[in-house]
Amino acid sequence: MKIAVTSTGPTLDNDVEARFGRCAYFLIIDTDTMQFEAIENPNMALGGGAGIQSAQLMSEKGVKTVLTGNCGPNAFNVFGQAGINVIVGVSGNIRKAVEQFKVGNFSSAEGPNVQSHFGVGTEPPPSGTPLSGSSNPGGGNPGMGRGMGMGGGRGMGRGMGQGGGRGMGMGGGRGRGMGMGLGDNVFTQPGAVQPGGLMPPPTAGPVQPEQELAMLRTRAHEMGTQLKAINARIGQIEQGNAVSALIAVVDAEKCTTCGLCQHVCPAGAISLGEIAQIDQAKCTGCGLCVTECPQGAISLKKTS
Repeated sequence: MKIAVTSTGPTLDNDVEARFGRCAYFLIIDTDTMQFEAIENPNMALGGGAGIQSAQLMSEKGVKTVLTGNCGPNAFNVFGQAGINVIVGVSGNIRKAVEQFKVGNFSSAEGPNVQSHFGVGTEPPPSGTPLSGSSNPGGGNPGMGRGMGMGGGRGMGRGMGQGGGRGMGMGGGRGRGMGMGLGDNVFTQPGAVQPGGLMPPPTAGPVQPEQELAMLRTRAHEMGTQLKAINARIGQIEQGNAVSALIAVVDAEKCTTCGLCQHVCPAGAISLGEIAQIDQAKCTGCGLCVTECPQGAISLKKTS
């Protein structure tokens, strides 16, 4: 049987990683021979959808069971669609954990054991130790924007999207910078505007160049990983391997047409009507809309 174990390193002598979507490595193991393939997790730094992308990777590898410390609802949904069993609460040495699995000491989970965005922006916790609440409960992460004003000085940026925080104006004077918000939390300060037009608090100061550079590099890595996932899906469709493809579907009773899903969709597959509409021909099943929907109105389903 082929199984996958989330790992802190590339060998069987490493420990089981507590985070599924944001683990350092996946070990794909043949339990009969104990031969394995170590895969460096390409989704570890994703701002959203890491669990979904990682679960799809496990499906592509033909894995039947996944051993990990914790699994969130979005990844668990993909596993259910792909017919993959998930065992959570696993910790310690990987070689020993696999032996325990082989003698039947583990049982499959009936549901996720942590919430969405588990482990975002954190160092790996001890195996089997779930995080509680948001990784940044106090407010929004910094946003970034390019000032478009005339004259000297710095303008205030306006974050767009789910990310709240401070906007960074690069032009300035009397102009107001406009840019993309990079964060997981929405402003909680009085007078904050909700997604679609987030405004920074009046006291927001400028982001330092080194902070902006670090955020840009992180965002570039995230976008590169998303592009790889999209290109992989394109390749699957071109090769006619769309039997087990996943697409996003909308729950009409939950959708409030807030437009956030449309904003984050990298494939331009979502439009707004009475509810959000998914273009199945364009949808790549990347799962970003699932993770970003504030109403939990979107899920992934098999196309056939």
